[in-house]
Amino acid sequence: MKLFLLLSLLSPASSHDGDVKTNALHVLEEKCNVCHVRQNPFKVFNERNMEKHASGIYKQVFLKNRMPKGNEIKLTAEERETLYNWLTAQLKM
Repeated sequence: MKLFLLLSLLSPASSHDGDVKTNALHVLEEKCNVCHVRQNPFKVFNERNMEKHASGIYKQVFLKNRMPKGNEIKLTAEERETLYNWLTAQLKM
């Protein structure tokens, strides 16, 4: 049992990385795409393009605090952490 735990800690984190991406995509779909689909359809996030937009998402959400806009949609602390974890892994920060 101890060997299994040790090996699981040493193995590549690909499934963990997948979970991080999946969780981040869920936040993007639930909190970002709601407005983007109406106001900026070229920036609707999906599994195929989210990496391409990673640096822009980081800039708008964490550096400029511009997204999400308005008072209707807010990111919870957990959602911000989810995005931050994915972005720092994606952008190798």
